[in-house]
Amino acid sequence: MRWSSFLGAVIAIMLAMPAAGQTTREEAREEGKALAEEARRNSALVPSEESQAEVVPGYAGTTVPQSSYFDDPDRLVSDASAAAWSNESYRTVTDPDGVRPTFSNSEILATTARATAIEGDPSTYLEGEAYGGSAGSCTPLPPGTATAGYYEASCNVGATVEEERRTCTVTLDVRIERSDVYTYYTGRMNGLPGDGGVYPARAAFDDEIAAGICRETGSIDYCGNFGPFGYTPSPDCRSLGHTAYEVKCSAPATGISHGIYHSGIVLATGEYWLSHEEEAGAPIFTRNDSDCASLAADSQCTVQTEICLENDPVTRDIDGVSVSQGCWAWSRAYMCNSIGHDDDCSELAGNASCSHVRDECLDEESDGGPCKVTERIYRCPVPGGDASTDQQYICGDDVYCINGDCEPIVREASTEFKDALVALHALGQAGEEFNPDTLTVFSGERDTCHKPVFGLINCCAGKVSGLLTVGAGLGALAGGPTAIAALATPFLTLFVCSTQEKMLDIKDRMGFCHKVGSYCSSSFLGICKTRRTTYCCFESKLSRILQEQGRTQLGRPWGTPKNEQCRGFSIDEFARLDLSRMDFTEVYAEFIDAARLPDEVETIADIQQKISDYYELHGAPDGS
Repeated sequence: MRWSSFLGAVIAIMLAMPAAGQTTREEAREEGKALAEEARRNSALVPSEESQAEVVPGYAGTTVPQSSYFDDPDRLVSDASAAAWSNESYRTVTDPDGVRPTFSNSEILATTARATAIEGDPSTYLEGEAYGGSAGSCTPLPPGTATAGYYEASCNVGATVEEERRTCTVTLDVRIERSDVYTYYTGRMNGLPGDGGVYPARAAFDDEIAAGICRETGSIDYCGNFGPFGYTPSPDCRSLGHTAYEVKCSAPATGISHGIYHSGIVLATGEYWLSHEEEAGAPIFTRNDSDCASLAADSQCTVQTEICLENDPVTRDIDGVSVSQGCWAWSRAYMCNSIGHDDDCSELAGNASCSHVRDECLDEESDGGPCKVTERIYRCPVPGGDASTDQQYICGDDVYCINGDCEPIVREASTEFKDALVALHALGQAGEEFNPDTLTVFSGERDTCHKPVFGLINCCAGKVSGLLTVGAGLGALAGGPTAIAALATPFLTLFVCSTQEKMLDIKDRMGFCHKVGSYCSSSFLGICKTRRTTYCCFESKLSRILQEQGRTQLGRPWGTPKNEQCRGFSIDEFARLDLSRMDFTEVYAEFIDAARLPDEVETIADIQQKISDYYELHGAPDGS
């Protein structure tokens, strides 16, 4: 640290001493000493090796003139006080000799009035002045462009796949099957299969049980069921060990042989069976969807949903049988497609500000016939896009520089100066956007958005809602999804547009994107249902203009919307571009429409010069 700089810092501290009623100078000195002593005792703040200190920028060893103040800070204050009176900065601030210039209110008001006059007539700034050897004057430039440009709006005409929701009813049919049932009592005496005693012999049913005609349903009391057969059991019946069984058959049994001692005939029926009746079987369920037959047979209809219509009561009486089911009828919904014709171009066609440019076919594959779906493209002015009509001036002889490349300001009312500024900036922009991996400049990024054909949703609104300033757009893109949604075209947030599509909307409205075109992204029966629009978005509006007009010069058209990858210019291609043939009208406002009046920095420099002139005229404060 130079000694003069060190004393200057001390003087600055002295000038910042607290006012009365605050910490006194002596208290501040003691606090400073205590803080310094505490820092000196902190070993973590003191390098332990010389190599650690040497890495500190500006370190020049420990032997410096100011080291004598380390143990005697009071002497530092006295030395600084003595040096203050010979310090120019201190004397200028304190003005001990009363030589500092002052300005009256009338002088200040006069200066303000002159500034107002300059604002109304810039040429008055240079009155009586001479810059660069030329008398001062201001020359008006031609006004800027009247509008902020145009954008492409599109609509569709042609076949459309119309979707219609249709419903039908499915019912539950329940049938109860009934069958004849013949009930027999059969028996075995002393376990002998061929003799049933009072009853037909059990063995007589074996063949029909095997055939499924009959089935054994359980055992019965042999001695307690003689009544229907006209017999009374003997007192010792139960001790004989005879057994009996109930057998049910779906038809009269034919294999019964008469018992040796008893016939087995039932008195009431005169037959071997005890009873003959109808019996209900298990319910048989059938879903009746005859109401849906025509929809099910239509290849253009697909089932979407099926919901229960009747679920109360759950249990119903079906032919004398209680049947329980969770649902008794359903409503089945189909989505059916049909081919119709639509045209949503009436609004654009009726807009006098828009003009029809071209038609493009959206069919994915041509079958040689007429185009099924056509996209009509109109050229429309950007809403609210009137450019500023404020008068621009070139004042005095001057030089304007960008990135080290300078261009003289020509005192002539033409647009050549503007073109030169933009061309110079293009060279600087090329250096910033050079990709060393691909050896290209002004590369873009492919972005897409979607819109259902003839649908209300449109995630490709773009400039239809007006332009955005670069500052506002970049701020929203950096602010995340919430900021993006807040700045994007309002109705995009109401529909199913992705954050990426909202970002594209903002970049397009900033003027960073070139619309390549649209292609069909989904179709049905060869009819386009959704179109996707491709954009190439660049780092700046200038990059986009260079790509658009540079491709024309190079004879390198944009690729198809489905395949364009927004490749930049190779070094050779960029070297072949003639920037003087390009129209940069759209970006004039981005690069200062004309030479401006001196800004704040220039004004400060002017004030400093006037102060210097004053001292040269009246002498320096120290009298030298």
